[in-house]
Parts: sequence; structure tokens; C-alpha cells
Amino acid sequence: MSSTITPTEFAATVGSDGKTVRKFLRSVTPREEQPGKGARWALPATKRDLASLTKKYNEWSAKQEADRATRAQAKADEANQKVEEVVEEEDEELDA
Repeated sequence: MSSTITPTEFAATVGSDGKTVRKFLRSVTPREEQPGKGARWALPATKRDLASLTKKYNEWSAKQEADRATRAQAKADEANQKVEEVVEEEDEELDA
């Protein structure tokens, strides 16, 4: 095994894709330590480093999924509220 791996190789180990892994890396790496535009991420490939990175990725991924579910629920609640308002307006018009 080489001493570094790419985000795409890491993504294969966690069942994701390179784009999502790079998004994760940007969220957990201070800006000044991130590779610049056009540069490449090089992740340490030791078992200890990969285990730590995998744990952080799984926690981040679970939070992303929870946030996505919360946003979807809020959007659904808002849509239901609008439907209820329209129904109430129509009921008032029919009663008049």
C-alpha cells in the first residue's frame, strides 16, 4: 500500500464518491491546510489514519443525512400548511 491515497480511493472504502469525500475533507480541514485550486488531496494511508478518517467521515455523513431529513420535513410541513390554508379559504368561500 502506498503512503497516501486519493479521495476517490478513500471513497471506495467508505462506499461513497470522490465529490462527497472532497466536500467532507473541506469541512474538516482548516482552509490554510487545504490544497489550492488545481492541487490534489493526498490522504495518509496508514491503518490508524484511515480508521480515524473513516470514523470522522461516518459521523459527518450521518449529520448530513439528518440535516437533509430535517430540511425535507420542514419543506413538507410548509407545503401541508399552505394546502390547509387553501382548503380553509375554499371552505369559507363555499360557506358564504
